[in-house]
Amino acid sequence: MNKMNEKFGLTCLGAGTFPLDNLQEKNGKDVNVIYQHVGGTAGNVMTILAWYGWHTLPAARLDDSEVGFQLKADMEAYGCDTRLVSNAPDGGTTILDIIHKTGRDGKPKTAYMAHSPRGGRFVNHRFWTLKQAQELFDSLKEMPDVFFFDRCAPGNILLAQLFHERGVLVYYEPNEPVDRNFLRAVAASDIVKFSNERHPDVSFSDAYDDKLFIQTLNQEGLRYRLRDAEWKKLDPVWNPDAIDGEGAGDWTSSTFIHALGQKGLPHVSDLCVSVLEDCLMYAQRVASESVSYIGAKGLIHH
Repeated sequence: MNKMNEKFGLTCLGAGTFPLDNLQEKNGKDVNVIYQHVGGTAGNVMTILAWYGWHTLPAARLDDSEVGFQLKADMEAYGCDTRLVSNAPDGGTTILDIIHKTGRDGKPKTAYMAHSPRGGRFVNHRFWTLKQAQELFDSLKEMPDVFFFDRCAPGNILLAQLFHERGVLVYYEPNEPVDRNFLRAVAASDIVKFSNERHPDVSFSDAYDDKLFIQTLNQEGLRYRLRDAEWKKLDPVWNPDAIDGEGAGDWTSSTFIHALGQKGLPHVSDLCVSVLEDCLMYAQRVASESVSYIGAKGLIHH
């Protein structure tokens, strides 16, 4: 794939997780840092869509540590518009160590460890409060075409509700269990995409007949339910050269959003099966290609 040099003309605003992915390769006691880039679901989708030529607006509350400023600079380097990225003492920054190594059985393994740049050993995300979310929304001179979010924090839900009321396409990629906030986020969304590993039970979707639900099935492809129809499965795109599945889901989401944009960004109520399946299969093909490279955005760098 070649980098998209021309601006595509659509805007996506994204809120959620923007950690620093610290990708490492461990061989015995030797550790080699492959790269350090902005990651997380929202971070990857914003940067990949920017690579596709979209105008992307990551909305992130980062701290004022060196890593926090590094993340903002990294988003800019990928082509994102960072006017909604703040670096303040009450913000939060997470470093996610992604360690590729060989297990005792001789097979490749991936280990993860989250910590903050100021010494905490836990995830340190900060999401928009209700007041901050309202202020952010009120500050916008124009509405985005798409709002993407990956956490059902109260401020994110409010943004989803406000954008939904204004006709913006709302895309939710949950990383949390099904609870009250999860369902509030789903209700405010047009498209909800999740993996069968995180959400094998799709019964929560039965309460809605106006949405598109997408469940990825790892090596088995994916299945979807459009509005009030039955679930339908699409076969996977096999890649015999796969070496790293990190970020495949983010490539699926980003490419699917981009493909919908190429089709005029139809509303879910107007989306026909043939267009939907074309976009989903295109997204699967690109996601399959992405796993040929190390790292969530290896496809961009290669």
